[in-house]
Amino acid sequence: MVYEKSVLGYNEFTNQKRTLHVRERQVLLLVNGVRSISELEKFFRKEQLAETIQKLESGGFIQKFNSTPVTNNRTENVTLTAHSLFHAEITSTPIALEKIAAVKAILIEAADDYLGLMGRGIKENINNSNDLPSLRSCISNWHMAMRESKLGRESASFLMEQIHQILENNMLNTAPVSTNTH
Repeated sequence: MVYEKSVLGYNEFTNQKRTLHVRERQVLLLVNGVRSISELEKFFRKEQLAETIQKLESGGFIQKFNSTPVTNNRTENVTLTAHSLFHAEITSTPIALEKIAAVKAILIEAADDYLGLMGRGIKENINNSNDLPSLRSCISNWHMAMRESKLGRESASFLMEQIHQILENNMLNTAPVSTNTH
């Protein structure tokens, strides 16, 4: 089974108000319309993943890939599929701004969680970045700081994968890389 984010799922990363817990947000970030549940089990325990997927689906954050858009019970708007979002024109400003906002939210939240005082200047630069080139510079500085941080070191790779998925649109264009070493 393959799931994709709904508009509500994308909004979870662009809105200031968080409605999901950290683990749920991690699963939501990896749901991309390409990865199957068995591939997601490489990142999370099977029981915990099944419970989280069920919660995300019932909350309207994800839906089965290529399913008919559904109306979320929290809003009157029709939820669009990730497929339709990614096949919008690349030059479309709202999508580019949504991507930038989603990446900035990840960077700022991780800086708050893992970098402490060291992240203050990085967060300021992230908040001030308004275009992709300045955001990429911030990502580079943030990534180096995360790698140097005792607390952030383990999460840096996971978060960078999520950032690359958002920025590069690899979710629907590239087959997932297997991390299974069995």
